[in-house]
Amino acid sequence: MTGHRPTYEELEKKLEDLEVKTRQYEEVNRALQKLNLQTREEAQKLEQRVVANVEDLVLPYVGRLKETLLDPDQRVYVNVVESNLTELLAPFMRQLGSKYANLTPREIEVANLVRMGTTSKEIARMLGVSKRAVEFHRDRLRKKLGLKKSKRNLRAYLASLT
Repeated sequence: MTGHRPTYEELEKKLEDLEVKTRQYEEVNRALQKLNLQTREEAQKLEQRVVANVEDLVLPYVGRLKETLLDPDQRVYVNVVESNLTELLAPFMRQLGSKYANLTPREIEVANLVRMGTTSKEIARMLGVSKRAVEFHRDRLRKKLGLKKSKRNLRAYLASLT
């Protein structure tokens, strides 16, 4: 039994149908790509808000709590909380370290504290170094980040990296 051979018109109609479906799929694909991009951007904004909130609303109180008289168990709990919060903020540190591979671990640590709005005096106390040492690290950061001859604020620049 021989099959029906499609006519030229039938083939032309099938080709038109395929072209219409192709355009429809391309439109759906573009819409999905746009949605995917928007979702990623929203997730990034959410992450930035969470990081900013932890830095601005939680970590300062953890620092103040550490300055109070705590029994040994309480000190352990506060250190665990601080450590876990710092781990949550680690993506900024990784991003900074990968984007600027020439930064030392101490410079990354200082950069994170500067980004959080911590003063040089507070950073010195937290890290157990002199204020002058912190100022040295801040100066090296400005140089390595290309801000040395710029009027750009170091904290604002670091905050823009998240």
